[in-house]
Amino acid sequence: MQLKFKNSQFKIMQVADTQEGKNVSPDTLALLNAAIEKEKPDLVVYSGDQIWNIASFKGNKKTVRDVLCKLTEPAHSRGIPFTICFGNHDRQVGVSNEGQLEIYKTIPCFVGDSAEGVDGCGNHVIEIAQNGEIKFLLYCIDSHTSLTIGYDHVHQSQLDWYRKVRDEYEKKYGKVIPSIVIQHIPVPEVLELLTEVKRGTKGAVQGFRNHAGKWYVLDKNKVNAEGFMKESPADPMENGGQFDAMAEKGDVVGIYFGHDHINSFNGKVRGIDVGYTQGAGFHVYGPGLDRGVRMINLNSDGTFETYDLRYRDLVGKKVKEKFWFAFYQLMPTNVYEAFYRAIKILAIPAVVAIIALIMNLLK
Repeated sequence: MQLKFKNSQFKIMQVADTQEGKNVSPDTLALLNAAIEKEKPDLVVYSGDQIWNIASFKGNKKTVRDVLCKLTEPAHSRGIPFTICFGNHDRQVGVSNEGQLEIYKTIPCFVGDSAEGVDGCGNHVIEIAQNGEIKFLLYCIDSHTSLTIGYDHVHQSQLDWYRKVRDEYEKKYGKVIPSIVIQHIPVPEVLELLTEVKRGTKGAVQGFRNHAGKWYVLDKNKVNAEGFMKESPADPMENGGQFDAMAEKGDVVGIYFGHDHINSFNGKVRGIDVGYTQGAGFHVYGPGLDRGVRMINLNSDGTFETYDLRYRDLVGKKVKEKFWFAFYQLMPTNVYEAFYRAIKILAIPAVVAIIALIMNLLK
């Protein structure tokens, strides 16, 4: 698939983690519509976990299609091309990713595909050209789903496919083509943008799984000033070598992902801009009114810029579904946080009982 620059810029909007069920949140749609109206992107990429919750869908393809149509309507109703990656939750609705891809193909303006003979579903590359000359490539990668414990990584067959595509373009044009990668689950190298600190440090988040027992803050010398991190990266349990493969020839200039809904920051890791995009969905936990989308604006001279757009700035400080907004603000982000919250809650009556006992003894 080839898309074209308008004048000297091509604008990509990344939408992460809408995670909607049967009834799509009007606040999610308000965010998407406002962002698209403001930026008028040339392409919208939904980067995984568009839908989830099998109880809501029960494998009903019509319901799945209705919701996918509604989520992508802010793009296709305006004639804007869109594509997708799959996340770890999409397949949980009872319709496989392959089945969902076929549904997407029936929606107007969908430009995605899936490379044959490659692990996962929805791996594809989009050419972005100006006057017939390819200026950028956009790779959309399936970062797979959950393992028994933790998350999978991009597989070797996908890296082989990426290298083959990259090298074919280099051979044809005599140079590597600057490339952007969008996927759902982060690369482990995002940890290079963090600083390990002592427990109790202001603003620190607790690591889990591979990073259990550690606490982190953003390295302010490496990330954008407006960035925030409110949960530890839930990166793959094993480093499959994706970042190293994509750093080999200097073609990949940016890798962007979602997955951890309340993180939004980006910074350079060994020459590649690596970044989180916060969740856009209001029917799942998120960063309050800082839910948003990411813009990746490509310039025809090979440069680019990226920034996020937030609900509070686009729509305002009011939401239509006040109850659900408040409810999901209280949701724990992972099992570790839920465990520690439970300990704190259970500790309250114990502390009260001890104080009461001491008071009785002092009488």
